[in-house]
Amino acid sequence: MLKQSYLLLSVDKQFVCPTSHHAKQRKIPFLSSDSHFSPFFSLIHVDIWGPCHITFLNGHKYFLTIVDDHSRFFWIFLMKSKTETQSYLKSYVAFVERKIDTKVKMIRSNNGSEFIMK
Repeated sequence: MLKQSYLLLSVDKQFVCPTSHHAKQRKIPFLSSDSHFSPFFSLIHVDIWGPCHITFLNGHKYFLTIVDDHSRFFWIFLMKSKTETQSYLKSYVAFVERKIDTKVKMIRSNNGSEFIMK
């Protein structure tokens, strides 16, 4: 126990951690779905998470996530700013078309301004 290791530590048994309460809240689950867009890479979902309060190695503060709708495989790209989004997305689509020999037909996003491109 911490109390035994740190004699000056006092324990308040009435304390309720607000973070624990929120972390344990339950949400209504999404309905189960077996639908998958075929073939692989025809539909991909993209989203950005960030900025993170703690800067990662090399100054990264954002994540770009790309999910293939058919396989549910996902890729994560670390970014320093949202302006890198288009570059990573274009590189990813080029990779799929070159290495997997298939076309990305549709990209689904939350319509954030970082995803606006031709």
